[in-house]
Amino acid sequence: MLQLRKFVMLFLSSMTLMFGCQEGEIDPNNPPQLILDTTELNIDGGGGDISVFYVVKNAVKGAKPEVVSGVDWVSLKEVNSTAIVLNIAPSDVDSERFASISVKYVGMKTPVRINILQDRQILNKFKLEVKDITYNSCTVKYLPVDKNMSYMANIIDIEYFKQTGTTDLSLFVAAEMENYRGIAERNRMTLEELMGRVSPQLIYTGDAERSFAGMKHGSQYIAYSYGVTFNGNEYTMTTPMHQILVELPMPNMYNVSFNISSYMDGNMAFINIVPENWSGYYNVFIVPNDSVYYIEQGGAIYDSLTRNLASKFYDNARKAMLNGATAEQFMRSSCYKGEQNINLTLEAGKRYMVYVFAVESKEGEIPVIRSVPSYHHL
Repeated sequence: MLQLRKFVMLFLSSMTLMFGCQEGEIDPNNPPQLILDTTELNIDGGGGDISVFYVVKNAVKGAKPEVVSGVDWVSLKEVNSTAIVLNIAPSDVDSERFASISVKYVGMKTPVRINILQDRQILNKFKLEVKDITYNSCTVKYLPVDKNMSYMANIIDIEYFKQTGTTDLSLFVAAEMENYRGIAERNRMTLEELMGRVSPQLIYTGDAERSFAGMKHGSQYIAYSYGVTFNGNEYTMTTPMHQILVELPMPNMYNVSFNISSYMDGNMAFINIVPENWSGYYNVFIVPNDSVYYIEQGGAIYDSLTRNLASKFYDNARKAMLNGATAEQFMRSSCYKGEQNINLTLEAGKRYMVYVFAVESKEGEIPVIRSVPSYHHL
C-alpha cells in the first residue's frame, strides 16, 4: 500500500506541471479541481501523522487546500506543495471511531471529503499472564509497563457483562467504583482511604501475582487491570482497562453411572436409583418437557448441557453456603446417597425426565459435579 501511494504521489506531482496555475482571477469555465490520492483512511489506534497527497487542476497561484474537521481527534498539521498532513490523535475509546472531514479549495463549490476510520485504542500499558488453571482456580500475573503506577488487579465472571449488557468498559469501572464508594461510606471512610486499606489486595504498584480460588468450573472469567488514582471520594483512570479471557475447564469426571427405573400411577411418579461405582452424594434433577434442560427420547447428553446442569447445581450450592450452610449440610439436605426410592406428584399433561449425577466437595469447598449425568425419561 505504501509503495502504491508513493507511485500515486509521483503521478500527481507530474500532473501539476501539466495543469499549471491560473494567475489572479478564476476562469468560471475552468474552475480549480482538487484531486486527492485517497479519500478513505483506515488508521490504527495509535494515530500519528498521515499524509494525503494532492494536486490541483487549474490551480490558483498562492492558494492552498483548507481542512475543516468537526472532531477534536483529527487536526491539520500542515499543507505543503504535495500533501495535506493530518494529525490523528491516539484513540482513547474501546471501539472504532469515524470522522468525515472537508477539504476546500478557493473557487470550488463542493469540498472534497476524507473519511477516516480509526481502530480502538491500543492496549499496551499492561501484560497479563494466566497460569496454574484448575477447574476452580487460577493465578494471574499483572505486569505493568510503568512500575510506579498504582493500578487495579482483579477478576470477574464474564456473566456480569452478559447479564448487564455492559460493553463500555469505563461504565464497568464506574459501577465498580460506585460499589466500593458505598462500602467506604458505610465504614465512614472515603474511597481513597478504603483503597489504601485494601492495597495490595486490589490496588498494586509494580508486578503483582494474584491467586483466585472458589471459581465456577466450566466458566469464563475476565482478568483485568487499569491504572487508577484516588482523591477523597473521586477516582481517575490513568490507563484504559486491559483484560484477558480465562477459561476454566470442567472437573475430571469419575467413571460413575446410575441405574434409573420408574413407573407412573396417575400423576404419581415412583423412581428407583441405584449408583454404580459411587458411594458418595449424588444430585437428582427432574425437569418437564418445556424446560431448557429437557432432551427428547433418543437424544444424547451434549457438553453444553452438562455445563449448564453443573452451573445450576453450583449456583444452588453457593447460595446455600453464602446463607450459612456448610458443604456437608447442603449435600445432606439436597442430595442422596446409596439406593433411593423417590416418590413425587407431577403436573398432568407434561412429559418428564430425571438427571442423576455424582457431586463432591473437597475440603469443604463448594460442591461440584463429578460425573457425566445419567438420565431417564418418566
